[in-house]
Amino acid sequence: MSGPRWHTRAVTTSASGVDALYAMRTNRRKHRVADMDWFEALYRVYISAFLGGAAVLFLSGLVGDQRFTSQEWADISNKGPHAIGLIMALVVFIGMRSGINGGPISVEEAEVRHVLLSPVPHAAALRHPAIQQLRAFAFGGAISGAIAGQLFARRVPPASENMIWWIVWGAVGGAVIASMFIVAALLVHTYGINRWITTAIGTVLCAWQAATLYSSINVPGPFDFAGHIALYPIRGADIEFLGLAIVLGFTVLAVVRAGTLSLEALARRSALVSQMKFAVTLQDVRTVVLLRRQLGQEFMRVKPWLKVPAFLRYDVIIGRGFRSLMHFPLRRIIRMYLLTMVGSASLVVTYQGTTPALVIAGSLFFIVGLDAVEPLSQEVDQPDRADALPIERGLLMTKHLIVPTLTMFPFLLAGVLVAVVSSPSITTLLVSLIIGIPALLAGIAGASINAVKGAPDPVGGANQGLALPPEMAGMSTMVRAIWPPVVAIIGCLPVLALQYSETTDTNVYVNTVRASLGVCMMLFLVAGWVRQRDHIRAWFRSAQTASKSTSLSTNKGI
Repeated sequence: MSGPRWHTRAVTTSASGVDALYAMRTNRRKHRVADMDWFEALYRVYISAFLGGAAVLFLSGLVGDQRFTSQEWADISNKGPHAIGLIMALVVFIGMRSGINGGPISVEEAEVRHVLLSPVPHAAALRHPAIQQLRAFAFGGAISGAIAGQLFARRVPPASENMIWWIVWGAVGGAVIASMFIVAALLVHTYGINRWITTAIGTVLCAWQAATLYSSINVPGPFDFAGHIALYPIRGADIEFLGLAIVLGFTVLAVVRAGTLSLEALARRSALVSQMKFAVTLQDVRTVVLLRRQLGQEFMRVKPWLKVPAFLRYDVIIGRGFRSLMHFPLRRIIRMYLLTMVGSASLVVTYQGTTPALVIAGSLFFIVGLDAVEPLSQEVDQPDRADALPIERGLLMTKHLIVPTLTMFPFLLAGVLVAVVSSPSITTLLVSLIIGIPALLAGIAGASINAVKGAPDPVGGANQGLALPPEMAGMSTMVRAIWPPVVAIIGCLPVLALQYSETTDTNVYVNTVRASLGVCMMLFLVAGWVRQRDHIRAWFRSAQTASKSTSLSTNKGI
């Protein structure tokens, strides 16, 4: 008699705990909605929609109405599904790596400490956050796919021009690709697959999909179904919908398995994600980068790859920069190479007529630059050590730009290789060098601006924005946030000069070199700003003080 009674009591306790959990979340949601300022929320939605719509319209204007040629359209019909499948393969690989490092879900620390340690089934507590995360990624992917479909529809032949269907199927394909990140991460984490096995599986899938794209043999890839769905208006899809059904099956399995997530990984990830959200609100990119590395469990090597030669250690600052790079982990180096190659592919797409890909290339080179300027960022993180050195801080930071500039050349070769593979010729080799050098150096320049702007102001101007009106302070903050990646994007503009030369049948080398020299002049100005930043701020502050004194004297005289 005691056995069944205990069993019934346990079931009742569990059921009441689940009911209490749902009631708590419902009350929290009600309180959050009650405390919300609806006017401010609607204003934020209006601003986001306005800026997002303006950005989409601007990019759409850049694309123009230049149609694909018959050969380009044939290549897209044959290779397009393979290319989109390669994107999905990379997303799945990144998701699997995320699952190794703790999974994609993060809840509040209070829930980890109280809810998940209470007699409540973990599946009931974690299934809802998993569905929320999956829904958020699917929605973001759908928006991105819809925008890509809208931009793509402007260049298709008139016979295939149906923008609504391109937008719809682009959204479906984007949602499928983005949701697979969460699904792959959940499955790898909940089943506890070994790191090396996961890396091997992801590498094989990516290599297989890449082989279908670049091989002349028409062999289907594992993720071609995603490309056929996104490009459904071209030739439709039949058996490819079976792949979509398989994805839905894996999605259901991942959500069901969400209750087996590791509590230790959840506690660690939740703490880091909460710090990252706070850093994002402060627009502290450096802190976001450091926290992302901790989330990915990316640690510097104890033993360097190579010993730095003596002639490179002649200068202390340069030698320290090279020693820092020699301790980079392998995954960071591979990531930098992959981002450089994808950025180079985006420049190739830009040259072929899809101008908005220029923004993607510049953004990727900026991310590569953030990793390359790690010695400079560490110097800025410890201003007391820099101030204790017998060297001017501006000169110290300028010397830190030498090592990242030199280390960009191995990555430049990887980018040139991508361009040559897309169009094998001597002209492609020379032009890609002319375009690639300023593009990668502009990524270094943007990352350097992002790092140096976080250095303390020697003349005490950290709170100068507090006296500005809210509108001016917000505009100033936005400009400070977007200026570094804008510099990286400007560095990719010579590809437009190449595109213009091909269109107008003018000298390719002259126009491209002129544009590259213009970018190099901007890079010299950035280096000069890094060198004279403290002096510029001191001069500006003294001029501002003198202007205020003159204004007060004039008012008193009146």
